Amino acid sequence: MENNKVIGYLLIILLLVTYYTYFVPNYENNDSHSSDQPNKENINPDKEANNNGFINNKNYLIKSEKQKDVLIENQDIIITFSNQGAYIKKVVLKNHYAFNKPLNLINEKSSIINFKLFKGDSAINFNELIFNYNINKSLDSTSINFYLDANNREKFNIKYNIPNSGYLISSRIDLKNHDYENLSFYWSNKVIHQEKNYDYEKSVTTINYHDKDNNYDYLSASSTEITEESINMPLKWISTKQQFFSSAIITDNIFNNTLLKTVYNEDTSFIKTTIIETEIPLINRSSSLSFYFGPNKYDILKNIAIGFDKNVYLGWWGVNSFNKYIIIPIFNLLEQSISSYGLIIFIMVILIRIIITPFTYKSHISMAKMKIVSPEVNKIKEKYSGDMQKSQAEIMQLYQKTGVNPLGGCLPLLFQLPILISVFYFLPNAIELRQKSFLWAEDLSSYDSILSLPFSIPLYGDHVSFFTLLMTVSTILINSANSQMQTMEGPMKIMQYVLPVMFLFIFNNFSSGLTYYYFLSNVLSFGQIYLFRRLVNEDDMKKEIDYNRKQNLNVKKSSFRIRLEEAMKVNQEAQKNRKKNNT
Repeated sequence: MENNKVIGYLLIILLLVTYYTYFVPNYENNDSHSSDQPNKENINPDKEANNNGFINNKNYLIKSEKQKDVLIENQDIIITFSNQGAYIKKVVLKNHYAFNKPLNLINEKSSIINFKLFKGDSAINFNELIFNYNINKSLDSTSINFYLDANNREKFNIKYNIPNSGYLISSRIDLKNHDYENLSFYWSNKVIHQEKNYDYEKSVTTINYHDKDNNYDYLSASSTEITEESINMPLKWISTKQQFFSSAIITDNIFNNTLLKTVYNEDTSFIKTTIIETEIPLINRSSSLSFYFGPNKYDILKNIAIGFDKNVYLGWWGVNSFNKYIIIPIFNLLEQSISSYGLIIFIMVILIRIIITPFTYKSHISMAKMKIVSPEVNKIKEKYSGDMQKSQAEIMQLYQKTGVNPLGGCLPLLFQLPILISVFYFLPNAIELRQKSFLWAEDLSSYDSILSLPFSIPLYGDHVSFFTLLMTVSTILINSANSQMQTMEGPMKIMQYVLPVMFLFIFNNFSSGLTYYYFLSNVLSFGQIYLFRRLVNEDDMKKEIDYNRKQNLNVKKSSFRIRLEEAMKVNQEAQKNRKKNNT
């Protein structure tokens, strides 16, 4: 009996050696390893699993190939697939760099992807299976097909399609002759550190997700502990979002019963660990998925899936729309003909200043008029120092008679504020600025340190960002120039100098592209103030105010004015009654 077993084993080995020597066809591919098409697998359900290449999943036994890595690349990425588990093992972005090397978005040390099939208490773990594979090329794409065929009883097919350019990898899973209930997906990703500013990169790295009802949400990015969330609603895509790059899985159908987790890392080689566990419904024993490994660039992401562009955070509603339909189109238009991003930002500031100049001029006129009538305003305040409501009523009447609009100085702020907020979100998240230098700034997407401090200042940091310093000084000068046209007193007058100093601390670690923008905006604002002062004649303005006063001398009070005064009288009477009751 033992001799028969030995003879049988020797015959099997001889057959395998003969087959692999003379009958295996070769496939040309981009992998440095050969891609051999193996024979149908030998199946013997009665055998136990061993460590010699046999894998036992309860129902069948497979004699398999060794583990191999298969490389496929297009114009933008290099993908390494593993035939053990038929998963994406490594992704390198060819046109992006981290620390002077092509950027590894995921690799074998950072990322684990696994599929599992469940049927009752039994499970098939794909990472325990070594798949056969073949590669096919067409004019516009390359596909790799991983398969297992166990004597036509049970078949697994996982096919990936890689276009000639771009960052989206489509895949399809086909399970023939199966009655498994669930296909689960697991992805653990130790997010690799890519950027200069480690702390900021960590503060914006998280998991984003989007459900089938078009609702977008995310896990907290600022937490220093484990953040975990179980999601019962069906999802359409899940993304590990970094500062400038995302690694995501997208379904043509839905993901169910999803568990998402982020774990704070102390190892500075990595940012955080993100974990995605979800179930993939099988329709006719098949499911279609896509993987995105690429930059967080709005013009790319908006075409990937519904809501996928939210991986570039452009601000809350309103600001988000302003960025999408005004700031980004202007930026992209300038980018087509100008290579210097510092110059692009400079031209953007000029264009925006030109657009709001009419409103800024009206604001200057309004503040100049307010300055002229300010002595009369002060007299009214002194006369009715104990009666604020009466004082306000008299001041409003003065403004009405002289034709001075007290809100006129706020008008340009209403137009400038959305712009200032929009660029606050756009420029730090613009991958176009990543690793682009300008003047002394080595990277416009990060801070522009001109001096490293031997110690760290709380809330400030251990370096001096020069554009932030210039922004702060120019803001103080602008406020000083404006204060000469305004009648600010007390705490408000102090705050106009305190706020810029606070900004010095807040913006020291921010994108130098952003602080450069704010600095340029201040410089042009200062120039406008100087120009307007040369154009505006204060004597002519005084004549205009006197003329308005004479014209409005006998004008009847408006219905609004009458109602306002009546409301004030009622309020005054109520206050008097409360004082009497208290005494």
